[in-house]
Amino acid sequence: MGHFKKKKIKRFNRTLRIIPGGKQVDATLEKLALSAWIFAHTTLWNCTKFSTKEQVAAQDKIKEFLRREKQPRQAFLAFCERVLLAKLSVVKGSDGLSLPSAWLDRGNAKGLAATRIAHQKVKTLRESLPLYKYEWKALAEAVLEFSEEPTASNFRYWADYFTEKQASGLLQLFQVYVANCHFTI
Repeated sequence: MGHFKKKKIKRFNRTLRIIPGGKQVDATLEKLALSAWIFAHTTLWNCTKFSTKEQVAAQDKIKEFLRREKQPRQAFLAFCERVLLAKLSVVKGSDGLSLPSAWLDRGNAKGLAATRIAHQKVKTLRESLPLYKYEWKALAEAVLEFSEEPTASNFRYWADYFTEKQASGLLQLFQVYVANCHFTI
C-alpha cells in the first residue's frame, strides 16, 4: 500500500450574519425596479406587449442600475429623467428603441447608457438655472411618490400640479403611468 499524505483541510467558520434591513433593502429595490419598469414601459413602449421573460429581464437590468448607486431612490429619480431624455431623442428621429432588456443593458451605447451625458448636462444646468427642466424632475418625484403611496390624494396632487404648470404631456404620461400601475400588473 502506498503512503498518502493527508491534506490539511482548512475549515471556515460558516456562520450566517444578520444584515440589518437586508430583506427590506431587497424588497425596496424590487418595488423600485417594478415602478421604474412600468414608467419606462409607459414612456417608451406603451403600445407594445412583452413576454414575462422580457419584462423580468428588463427589471433585472433596472435593479442592476439601481444597485450601482448608494441611494436607490436617487438612482430611481435619475432613471426616470433619463427615460424622458430617451423619449425626447426618439421623437427627434433617432434609430428607435430595441427590446427593453437590450436597451437597458449598460453595455449598449445606444440604449440607456446614451442618456448619461445628457442627464449630466441637465444636472449641471440646474446648478445655475434651478428651474431648468424642473417638470421632468417633478414627474420623476411624482412617479416615485405614487409608487410608494398610491392614493387618490397623491394622484390628485400631482395631476393638479402638472395642470397648473400647463405641462399637459407630462400630466398625460403620469396618468397613463398610474393606470398601468393599477391595471397591468
